[in-house]
Amino acid sequence: MVRVITQETYDDVVKENIDEFDMTPEEAVKEAVAQFEAQGVDLSNIIKDLALSSSDNHLVSIAVGKLKELCSETENDTQIIQELEVLMTECNKDIAHRVRAGKEGAYNTLIDVLDVKLKGYTQEQNKGNQTLIVKTLNCLTALMEMQPDLLDEKGINIIKSILDSVENESILLSTLQWISVCCIKHEMNRQMIFNKNITGNLKNLLKRKGNKRLLIESLQVIRRFTLDDDIRMEFGKAHEHARDLGVNLLETLTKLLKENMQAPIVSELMLTMSTLLVRHELCAQAYEDILYTILADNYDNVSVILQASKLITALAGNDDVKRQLVKSGIVPIIVSLLKRHCSNAAAASLILKCISALCLREAEHGRMFLENGVAEVIVECLTVHADNPSVQKNGCWAIRNMVARHKDHNPKFHELGIEAVLNKSYCQFAKDFGFDIKSALRDLDCDVKFDEQWTGKGVQIDE
Repeated sequence: MVRVITQETYDDVVKENIDEFDMTPEEAVKEAVAQFEAQGVDLSNIIKDLALSSSDNHLVSIAVGKLKELCSETENDTQIIQELEVLMTECNKDIAHRVRAGKEGAYNTLIDVLDVKLKGYTQEQNKGNQTLIVKTLNCLTALMEMQPDLLDEKGINIIKSILDSVENESILLSTLQWISVCCIKHEMNRQMIFNKNITGNLKNLLKRKGNKRLLIESLQVIRRFTLDDDIRMEFGKAHEHARDLGVNLLETLTKLLKENMQAPIVSELMLTMSTLLVRHELCAQAYEDILYTILADNYDNVSVILQASKLITALAGNDDVKRQLVKSGIVPIIVSLLKRHCSNAAAASLILKCISALCLREAEHGRMFLENGVAEVIVECLTVHADNPSVQKNGCWAIRNMVARHKDHNPKFHELGIEAVLNKSYCQFAKDFGFDIKSALRDLDCDVKFDEQWTGKGVQIDE
């Protein structure tokens, strides 16, 4: 279990090292860090520089103080922008500077500046405020990276107000970047922002034409709502968010996919779609023949192939869609892609997972893959990436799903030396996924012994 301490505890230890042991400040900091790390203490949110922690003359404190003074004035945009630049530069240095800025009240100050300038912008459409608003949003993003707890109800209302009423793409882009930072590792932020009916705003942003950066940031925000990365929350709403976003946005995303079949946008679209396919009916809604054109046009582009593999795997969650994919001729394309990208561990792993999904409970699909020469490529992938657990595990699943209902092809795998390859994999990964490897060996009719998971005690039961 990770241990944590307060900033005051850390500061006291450093000061004690200086006062009691006559250490220089640098030695005191080094000794304190080593001491706490040896005890298993997480220092990621601790300001390690004592001068930064306690000095009122640090640039962070000075910049925040000046912003507080300038916030009440009206004709001070140039000065405010200068202080925002200083604060953002400091916040971008490391988490310690951001924590210090947060303790100085930087968040509330920036929210106040943003609130005042946005009211003037929306009421008078004063374009002169645009630069200041963007700078403030960017400063908030820098401040809140890795400390999203700062977000409050006022900040969420400002986000919603911008998405509802502002058309300027620079402001919208900076707002989306701010939302992304707020949603990382913070379940409550995700839920509170999502509950503001942000889905409609995202749909409108997806329909905008011409700005690729705005589209990519919108897609990233959509994916942020499907995260489940906050260890403080026992239960999140990632599935519910993905379902609602899928119901409302998949049609729009599918149209965009037809219009954007080149990297990087096609990768972002496919990745976003695959994260939303959490329901049977959504898979059916998202299926499009355009996938084959995308694969053909981006045959050598690894990043596109990675996301296409994820999308096909997600679509295969619907048995009807899975059969349609195979009927449409995707099998030889998948085998060809595996041959082409066999040397790339990430691509090989995801394509093997894709094969596994397409062959699950479908004997005919397994036969088609084997007749298209996939056995040789799978064995090659497992041999080349013998130390990669993801490739080994997905390869075992693919083999199992292909031969479990089609034993006629077992001799082919044996000719290629699959038993030795899998036994070698078992020696290395037995503790991680040994059961999967043994299951593949079993379905290949190899000699394998399974451990009995539970045995009785031999107690006589009285009748």
